[in-house]
Amino acid sequence: MSLNPRDGAWWHTALLLFLFLSVSTIGLAATKRSKKGGDSDLSGIVRPDLVNAQTDPTLRFPVMSTGGSVFSITYGWLDISNSTIRYTVVQPTSKSEHSFEGSRLAIGDLRLNRGWLTFKSPKKGRMLIFLSQDRWGTVHTGPGMSSAANRESLGTSSIYKTLLNFDGVMALVKPPAPPPAPVIAQPVAPAPPPKPAAPPSPPAIVLSSPPGAGEDQTLELKESTVVLRGVAMDSTGIPVVRINGSPANMRPQTSQAAEFWSDPLPLQAGNNRIQIVASNSAGVEAKLDLTVHYKPKTALVNPRALDRLDIIGLLQGGVPPARILDLIKDRGIKFSPSTDDLNAIRTAGGTYELIQALQQAASQP
Repeated sequence: MSLNPRDGAWWHTALLLFLFLSVSTIGLAATKRSKKGGDSDLSGIVRPDLVNAQTDPTLRFPVMSTGGSVFSITYGWLDISNSTIRYTVVQPTSKSEHSFEGSRLAIGDLRLNRGWLTFKSPKKGRMLIFLSQDRWGTVHTGPGMSSAANRESLGTSSIYKTLLNFDGVMALVKPPAPPPAPVIAQPVAPAPPPKPAAPPSPPAIVLSSPPGAGEDQTLELKESTVVLRGVAMDSTGIPVVRINGSPANMRPQTSQAAEFWSDPLPLQAGNNRIQIVASNSAGVEAKLDLTVHYKPKTALVNPRALDRLDIIGLLQGGVPPARILDLIKDRGIKFSPSTDDLNAIRTAGGTYELIQALQQAASQP
């Protein structure tokens, strides 16, 4: 098949071939510079576009790809992510089957060769160069061609370094994270004052003897002494019990209760006020007040018992003191002889034995 010099397709192919040779020549020097700097030197690279920044950050380069001849040239986007390399043909649309996708980490035989980037993915040779989108499908000639070809060679080297050092190039392209929002200190509400602790409960006092004894009760007794008994209880332990200021006798029943009792309390005729106080370990007291009314038993008096005047009259009438002594033992007396009474009886003739008998009779009920 012969090529007609006036055929447009032939002319386009010839210009592409010219571009191929020009980029290769300039790219040879760029390749040498690239090897000198190494893939870790990212200064002066052509920075790609960043797409899918929030979901799958991807670096995009405009490229021209060839299957090995100028007749299979395509133009499109080369997308490189952390895990994937993808080439999407944009033009000519009739050659979209030249698009490919594969694992970035599975790329083999990656080389910069005379300004072209060659590699295998997947298991198929690929050959491409960086070519800005405004140069797709045409060849620009003139004074700017050399600088454009130099940029394209640097762009190809940038693709090469991106495939080897994706994180480094991404760090150059990805905008820095926005500074954290300033922390505005919120006013702290003052802590509510602590609730005052509930005062501890006082102990409990329960009287069991004498029968009927209780708070503000009045007991009627005819005995001259009384013994109080009861139980004192408190949730914090066994309380201390005092009766009329004196410690009561205690016998623990549980860890929180004890039986208590008093010694015999002497009673005076009439009302006797008695107070029981139980205090716990917190110093809280419980008080129980009661009144005991003591009415002494009335002694039975012999109607023939002698009084003071009877004894003095018998002595003055000449009755012997021994006879009066017998009468006292038989009938008793109905008075409590005072010192004056005894002196008067002694003056009337009472003997020592008679005085002793009177004193003994007065001490008996």
